Amino acid sequence: MDEKPRYYKFVLGSVIVRRIGDKIEKKGKNGLWEDAGNLAWRFSRDDDSLIEISEKEVMSS
Repeated sequence: MDEKPRYYKFVLGSVIVRRIGDKIEKKGKNGLWEDAGNLAWRFSRDDDSLIEISEKEVMSS
C-alpha cells in the first residue's frame, strides 16, 4: 500500500519537508526534493516547530 505524502514547514523559516512513511525529504533551493533523514527525530518527538501544510501550499511556494 502506497502512503500519501504529508507536508510540513517550520514555524520560522521557509524550509518545506515531505514525509512518506519513514522517508523524510526537504525541498532544496533548486526545487528538488533532497534526503532529510536527519530530521526524523523531530517527528518521533512530536516537535512543534513543524506544522503540517497542504500540498497546495507546497506548490505555491
